[in-house]
Amino acid sequence: MERSQLRKGDGQELSGGEKEATSNRKAKVLKCLESLCIACDEDNMPNIAVLGSGGGLRAMIALEGTLVELKKQGLLDAVMYLCGVSGSTWCMSFLYQEKDWTEKVQILEERLCDTLSKPSIGIQEEFNIATHAAEDELFSLTDVWASFFVCETLKQYDKTKLSEHDDASRNGKNPYPIYAAIEANQMDKAGENSPGTWFEFTPHEAGFPGLEAFVDTKYLGSKFEGGKLTEKREEKNICYLQGLWGSALGSMDANKEYLIDFLKEIFRKLREHCCAVGEAGDLQGLPVSMPVIGTDYTSEHCQGVPLLLQEFHVHASAGEDCEGIFRHLKEFLKEENCNNSYLKCCEVSETRDLKSCEERMVVFAELIWIFEKELGGCSCQLLRKTITCLLYWIWGCTNNFLYKSSHDAQSTGLTNDKLIYLIDAGIAINSAYPLVLRPQRKVQLILSFDFSARDPFETIKKTAIYCKTNHIPFPEIDPEEIKDPDHPSDCYIFRGKDVPTVMHFPLFNTINCPGKIKDFRDKFTTFTRHYSEDDVKELLKRAKMNVSNNKEKILNEIRQIVSSSTKEF
Repeated sequence: MERSQLRKGDGQELSGGEKEATSNRKAKVLKCLESLCIACDEDNMPNIAVLGSGGGLRAMIALEGTLVELKKQGLLDAVMYLCGVSGSTWCMSFLYQEKDWTEKVQILEERLCDTLSKPSIGIQEEFNIATHAAEDELFSLTDVWASFFVCETLKQYDKTKLSEHDDASRNGKNPYPIYAAIEANQMDKAGENSPGTWFEFTPHEAGFPGLEAFVDTKYLGSKFEGGKLTEKREEKNICYLQGLWGSALGSMDANKEYLIDFLKEIFRKLREHCCAVGEAGDLQGLPVSMPVIGTDYTSEHCQGVPLLLQEFHVHASAGEDCEGIFRHLKEFLKEENCNNSYLKCCEVSETRDLKSCEERMVVFAELIWIFEKELGGCSCQLLRKTITCLLYWIWGCTNNFLYKSSHDAQSTGLTNDKLIYLIDAGIAINSAYPLVLRPQRKVQLILSFDFSARDPFETIKKTAIYCKTNHIPFPEIDPEEIKDPDHPSDCYIFRGKDVPTVMHFPLFNTINCPGKIKDFRDKFTTFTRHYSEDDVKELLKRAKMNVSNNKEKILNEIRQIVSSSTKEF
């Protein structure tokens, strides 16, 4: 039997896959340093990690530009780890489809630009992906986000699996990839500074590094009890993980507001698509592969019910008038003798103004349940589950491999929960320092590329607090040095005795866009789902400047670490 049980770390062990990958990588790193006239051997070779922060599509493009320039400047092959949050994980998962991506990163930049300039996969395909996802008992808003937002933004549906990136990460040709998330309940209970909050994904295992609790990546999502595999489930694909890793574009209130507006747009597109297909003479004005609602109810009006319901829900959630939609629904239900649905619709219509927003959502979910029973159909199921998830704000619902285990995680309460809820790590710290600072990884130089929308120093300030709370070596951060977030420079270096060196690079700064920082921030917002080809090139250019302008500083820090070969924490 494959190793599918819970792995309890002993404080010293990395996964077998990661140990082999980093061992294979050392020859590449040493050769690169030699080409840069830095003499060292395996005993004093520095472990270098590149961090890409969150920032939506902006972060994805900026990280690509950063990596291309690191390659051009001869620095990329010196990197041992590549670690991302949110939008940076989109770039990483795109690159690791290629087994030797570092050798053709410039070509991949061109491919990325070409992909992002293409039309999306289409609203019909997105709807089909979401409808299929709704058949899963662990459906959540992550599925909605992945099906519509990620597919729309990245212009592709990536059905590959993270475990399939094994060779690209193990062969030594590329840095070892680490993808960040957090567990929502642990975040709520213990906060961003709790080691139990942080969750990492690699092609070989996934888990809570702060708790030393891991499972093979291909088994994440399967059912466990007492540390034993009880039901194997299919590994989630990259598109779903991209939705999980990149599920937060702002605060919870901002995300809710944005999601409701986004759903309105989706349903408008669906309605327009239905009309267009209907005019072409296809099945009752529906997309060709849209599920038929019921055997007996095949009228065009009937087929439009799910769209009316979805349209009603998002408008109701936004506090807007829905009387016209109610009227259409009641007319149809009366004509088709759908008595239970008609009576419930009348009840909801008459009492709606007397209820709070949360109460309305509960009642509306009941209405959808009755529709689903009386009319049948996958569309109603998708709508009902989406409403329930919106009501309880459910994201990243995953079977908990720690359930009823004897692991030390009992103190966190995690072993009592059948499910965990994995979400965007940017909600905690928008750069995954806690993952590369695992002592087993022995990272001595961190190149932190910050693509955040707000304070470019927030990630490093939060990390300093996290490290102080958890007694993790980290350099002191002088408040005076980072006191002006509106006018940052392009490179900040933080050093100390027996701590890793951190080089921090704000995306937009006084060097690569003097006098125009605010203009660039306003132009390249986190909520933007599409940039023109010229904008993509502009963003790539600015990101690359942060590497080319600071090559000598990076080399200087590497030399200092090599000369202090005893630097280990």
